[in-house]
Amino acid sequence: MKKIKFNWGRWLTLLTVTLFGLLGVTNAHAASVNYQTLKYGTSQTSMADSYYVRPAQVTVSGNQYVVTMTIHTAANLGAWPVTVYSINGQAPQSVSKTQGGGGYNYAYSFTAKSLNGMISSSIHVNVPSANYNADHNISFKFDTSQLPALNGKDAKGTKNSAAATTSTGEAAGANDPQLQAKLNKLNAQAKSQSQAASRKESRLAKQTLEQNVQAQAANDRNQKLFYYVVIGGGLGLIVIIASAAYFIINAKKNLPRH
Repeated sequence: MKKIKFNWGRWLTLLTVTLFGLLGVTNAHAASVNYQTLKYGTSQTSMADSYYVRPAQVTVSGNQYVVTMTIHTAANLGAWPVTVYSINGQAPQSVSKTQGGGGYNYAYSFTAKSLNGMISSSIHVNVPSANYNADHNISFKFDTSQLPALNGKDAKGTKNSAAATTSTGEAAGANDPQLQAKLNKLNAQAKSQSQAASRKESRLAKQTLEQNVQAQAANDRNQKLFYYVVIGGGLGLIVIIASAAYFIINAKKNLPRH
């Protein structure tokens, strides 16, 4: 019986080529994307803007984006003074805390099916040295021109399926003697649903506007408090230094001379 000789070299080569091919596909979906850090619901730059490292790293997972962001804070603010509570309606994922660059790095990620609109986030800032401890809502605006393409297979399949259904419906309806009556009924239903949806959207828009106004007012109060705390702490430090210098000078004057 003839033995079959297994060519290990050929299989190792094939495996290596396959792995590099897979890595190439994965990296093709990665991109560095710039973004803006804004006050919640506005186009104004947030006070937290200087903490966020740019660009963000964006990869594609199926039909959604995976965005990785990093917060870098100076060492004099303490260890990881900024904590992310939520972003894009979800808890931060893959949170990593490291030290480097003369401070503290807080990296995290989140998923989104679209980055065209504002991405909102809730954060907590705690700086014990400045006696500052407050929550903030902020928004991010990403540069969509730098985004990698999403996997469009599902969307394409849905589109093709919808087109096929439409074509079949048109062919079947062409011979229906009650077609006009059915179309009129469908139009009436669509109009009624559209009016109901418009009323609902108006109510939601009003509620969202009220919430945004309240959130913005709270953010403004917190920012003013932060500035007052920083200024008060600086003035207090100056007073302490001046007092210490005064006592040292008086002590030297009162020393007995020989």
